[in-house]
Amino acid sequence: MSTTERNRDGDDWRLERNVMIALIIALSVVVLVGFFVYQPRATYDSLSALNWSRDIWNGNMPNFGAYRAPTQHPLMLLIGFLLQPAGDYASQLMVLWSLAGYVALLIAVFRLGTFATGVFGGLVAVGLLATRLDVTWLAGVGFLDPPYAALICWAAVLEARSPRRGGLVWVLLTGAGMLRPEAWLLAGLYAIWVGYPLGWSGRFRVVCYAAIGPLTWLVTDFIVTGNPLFSLTATKGYAQQLGRSRPLATLPYYMLYWTNTLLKIQLSIIAGVGVVLAIQQRRKQLILPAILVATTWFSYLVIASGGLANVWRYVLVAAVGLIIVAAYALTGWMTVERSNPLRRWWAAGALLLVIGGVGWTVTHLNLQRIDEDVKKRRAITDGFRAVMTDPAVLRARRCGRVSIPSQKLLPEAKWAFNLEPPQIIPRSDTSIPVQKEGVAILINPAYESRPDLNINEYAVDDGWRKLQIPPPGFKYIAGNEYFLAYGRCAPGRP
Repeated sequence: MSTTERNRDGDDWRLERNVMIALIIALSVVVLVGFFVYQPRATYDSLSALNWSRDIWNGNMPNFGAYRAPTQHPLMLLIGFLLQPAGDYASQLMVLWSLAGYVALLIAVFRLGTFATGVFGGLVAVGLLATRLDVTWLAGVGFLDPPYAALICWAAVLEARSPRRGGLVWVLLTGAGMLRPEAWLLAGLYAIWVGYPLGWSGRFRVVCYAAIGPLTWLVTDFIVTGNPLFSLTATKGYAQQLGRSRPLATLPYYMLYWTNTLLKIQLSIIAGVGVVLAIQQRRKQLILPAILVATTWFSYLVIASGGLANVWRYVLVAAVGLIIVAAYALTGWMTVERSNPLRRWWAAGALLLVIGGVGWTVTHLNLQRIDEDVKKRRAITDGFRAVMTDPAVLRARRCGRVSIPSQKLLPEAKWAFNLEPPQIIPRSDTSIPVQKEGVAILINPAYESRPDLNINEYAVDDGWRKLQIPPPGFKYIAGNEYFLAYGRCAPGRP
């Protein structure tokens, strides 16, 4: 046992606590400043949840079966319901909730890194996660994945400090299970782990705890749609329609591909080195991160093999677990006895990796581009609202329906203008007859390829040939930097 590990006494805990408090304050300040400067709006999935929550708030049943609607998540519905009194600001508060989850995730990673290699290891782990800008982006547009990962990682933190503690761990796993079904596997494994030394009554109790998440999901689907498996069957159907499902033989490749997409190749290699070192050093403190990686990968394979969507966000927790292992590769030399030659070689190698990683980041990071990208996301929302309220567009809207290229603007149209089919129609829905009158919104070609707007994301839509051409007889009536509006009114219309 190293000197570092022998000295984990009250002084070590006080240092960890003080550093953690400083991190919470610093990260919260950065996030709040960014939130008020950029004033972000929720993305497609989160805005859909807000719309459903508003339906419930108004005493109506939400429509989970809307055209290409995302999967419902019970906890998102609850969060959206609680945010309804904020009115239009609820969209921004949904993003703030995701950002809060991101801060909680960073602090959980600090605690897990500290558990593995001390405070320095925790700080390195935080730095590695904070520089994965794809994860920051998820929080910045209001996706549920950062809060989900935070719930899972905090459950791991509590369990690492006090094995088989139950209690709050069950609360966290239950909350995670209401956000993503992948958490059901972890809850089931935890029930086995906690229930094994208990009697049959205790085992039954922990099984009931593990069942809360999936039962809540099934009950919600049943109440709204009459089909308790609606989320499963609908998501599978949408994934197949949109080309997001993959052949079974390719899933292991995509599992590793998406993980590396989050980590980037340099950090993936460092994590691989960390795995070898952890095994060689028999580092038991990395068992929980390894479990997070293994269960996330397994659940991804199960979900994707069932024909559901193959999306990089689904391996986020695995990437977080590998970040802890990578932090160990860079700081684990501190846990080796000073007299051991491995300590010097390991420290020297870690220093070279850090210098190389910092150099690569500095030479490739474009802060100006990131700043412009974040600002444009808010500007796109403002641009859509502006074109929809242009006087010429308002006049043409009295003549007929509004059409948009695909489903991607449907949540914003409902949130901002209470427009739902048949008042607003996506031109990608071939079951709807070609529009004769009203307004057709097109995306300005200069911004068509942006993720929030990309109508060519799905090959089935044949974007430029079908969706970005106004219906016959429609004339240009208004536009701005992001959107173009075409309208048509029959003779005699106002």
